[in-house]
Amino acid sequence: MPNIIIHEEVGYLLGKIKHKNSYEYYLGLLSPDSPNFEGFAPKEERWNAHVRRKNLQDWRNSLKDFYQREKNHYPEDFLLGYIIHILTDIIYDDFFYHKVKERILRDSISEEDAHTTMRNDMDKYFFPEYSKVKEILKKKSNTFDINNISKELMHKWKEKQISLPIKESSSKYIEKELIQRLTEKVSEELPNIVNEKE
Repeated sequence: MPNIIIHEEVGYLLGKIKHKNSYEYYLGLLSPDSPNFEGFAPKEERWNAHVRRKNLQDWRNSLKDFYQREKNHYPEDFLLGYIIHILTDIIYDDFFYHKVKERILRDSISEEDAHTTMRNDMDKYFFPEYSKVKEILKKKSNTFDINNISKELMHKWKEKQISLPIKESSSKYIEKELIQRLTEKVSEELPNIVNEKE
């Protein structure tokens, strides 16, 4: 699954299309990973926050059900950001994970080390507009209780993310073209989840 910077960039690019640029929207984009505040959280906590299912189509259905159940309980922008984060995870796993892994394996990295190499490489990826996202996230402090995530945990996670320094991207495997294709695929599938066609 992508890291926070990738989630924020996909959300930033979609936000330009959908005219979403609010604090609540960007807060939603980072919130599902809040359980990882103190390090990689146990599977049950991560899966609950992401309404995750093992099968990717089941996961899509779970996300759609979650949206239907919660759409009147949270600000629209926040819930949209939250949904986009999770849908980005699903689509990355479905369409991009194995392609990136194949590139890593071609560099003579072992099968056992490929996933860790991908995670470490993602942490080297950055996009310059994150400075704009950080400024928006600094403007407010309100957060929400959602799934197994408390307001307090979400706040701590948000503060941790906005403290990330702006840097040059040095990723070898995550490139702008991949982010663009990931964004296009999320944009294509999003109406199936949030019923934008109705």
